[in-house]
This record gives sequence, structure tokens and C-alpha cells, in this order.
Amino acid sequence: MIAFGTAITNPAIYEAVALPGIERVAEPGSPILTREGADSIQRSYNEMMDELAGCSDLEALVLLHQDLELEDEDLSQRVRRVFEDPGVGLFGVLGARLSKLHRWLAPDGLFGIAIGPDHMGPGHTRLSTGPREVDGVDGAVLILAPWVVRGLRFDEALGGEFHGYDVDIAMRVRAHGGKAICEDFACRHHAEVKDDYAAQRAAGVSLAQMWDPALRPREWDPAFDL
Repeated sequence: MIAFGTAITNPAIYEAVALPGIERVAEPGSPILTREGADSIQRSYNEMMDELAGCSDLEALVLLHQDLELEDEDLSQRVRRVFEDPGVGLFGVLGARLSKLHRWLAPDGLFGIAIGPDHMGPGHTRLSTGPREVDGVDGAVLILAPWVVRGLRFDEALGGEFHGYDVDIAMRVRAHGGKAICEDFACRHHAEVKDDYAAQRAAGVSLAQMWDPALRPREWDPAFDL
């Protein structure tokens, strides 16, 4: 089975956008999980993963934002095809291949900010062909393999800012020998995208300190004025 999960801060948006998309692409009997009132998206996602970890027939968990509408009615077949490779741990619609961690969230190399044909930040790759391996995928849609659901978790220490959780889970998948895959499929982000550089920088500092403090660029120093 392929399960779906959404962290909800605005039930009206979820019911108008994410839920109809889920119902459009989900198969009969697919679990649809939601969480409201959690202190972070990481906590919500971890609770959903805990709930599904014991399901022996789990094929994937699709985590999506409340303002993201899934439109690809063949998504389940696409997910199964990607996860035929047991090394794949993470799958999404938008990703990046970048050689240095600090460029993922620095203002000159944004990652994990937007999804859709009309807003593509620097470092993003919109794919029109088959699946391709990337360093990470955008958090608007994160599709997790069963081994990730059972064995890994989002770091709740990053919950202070709404950035970086997608990069962190990709790093965790890759640290365990897994791959992140990106492939274009039909979906629509209904939110207006706003670049919050201060929040991105704060998340980037946390990520760099977590994974390799030597990767901190000078502009992340608190004394440096953007």
C-alpha cells in the first residue's frame, strides 16, 4: 500500500487543495494520515512514520504540504517503479545536484523553496525525462521508501524554522547508503512563494553544524550583515 500524510496548520487549505489531490491519486484503501497542532512539521512527519512503521505491506509514504495538489493519476505506478531499486530511499518532483552543503540554503543557491513551472529558484532542476539521482528533493513532496519509514526520522531539533528538514532527511538517506531520486510528475503548488533569507540562513547554519561545521560560509556568521 502507498500511504499519504500531511501536516496541517490551516484545515481549510488542506480540504480545498491537498485532500482532493490525494483522493484523486490514491488507490482504494490507501491510508490518509494527518496531524494538526504539532510544534513542527518534523514532529508531525515522525509521528506518521511511527504509525506506519509496523505495516508489513507498506510500499511508500507520500508526505506533502497542505497547499500542494497532486495531479498525476499514475503516481502510484510511478512510485512503485522508482522503488523497484531497493537503494532508493527518497523520491520527489523537484531536486538539486550541488557539490557543497552550504550552497543548499545560502541566498545564492536556494534549495527547497518552490515547486512549479513558473518559479524555479537557483539550483533547482525541473526534470522532463525519466528519474534522475539528485542530492536532495524539495520538501513540498517527499516520498519515502519503507526502509526509511522504519529506520530513519526527521531531526526535530530543526523545528525552529520551516526550512532544512528536506535537506536533512536527504542527507540521512544518503548517509545510510541510499539514493534520492527526482522525476517530473504533475502537481501544483497553490501557495505564494516568499524567500525568507534569514530563516533559510538559520536553518543552513544548523545543518552545517550538524553535518560539517567546516562548511559554514562567512555570510552565515551572526556578525555578518546580509
